[in-house]
Amino acid sequence: MTENRPESSRGTGPEAHEGREEYGFACLSCGFGWEQTYRIEHRADPHGRPIVIYHENGRRVPSPLSRPTCRNCGGHRVRIVRPDLVAAARRAAFWPGARTFPPGAP
Repeated sequence: MTENRPESSRGTGPEAHEGREEYGFACLSCGFGWEQTYRIEHRADPHGRPIVIYHENGRRVPSPLSRPTCRNCGGHRVRIVRPDLVAAARRAAFWPGARTFPPGAP
């Protein structure tokens, strides 16, 4: 996950702000990896408890931290990783001399 960078202060209370966070995902079932950037609203409910609202491509979505789903196979054995690790793994896979293994290989 990348750092949250505040963009504005709309919402309730002085702590309300928006930011963008980028997450990397790796599926343990099929080996697929991807990155996604979310617009995140940090707000407080009427009792002062924090609320975090996630948006992906302009629509509200559940938190990617709750139960991510693989975009390739639909599985839920997904781990959240630093976004730069997904890009590094892609580069390494195409590096001359890189060894590739079929899914499920040790």
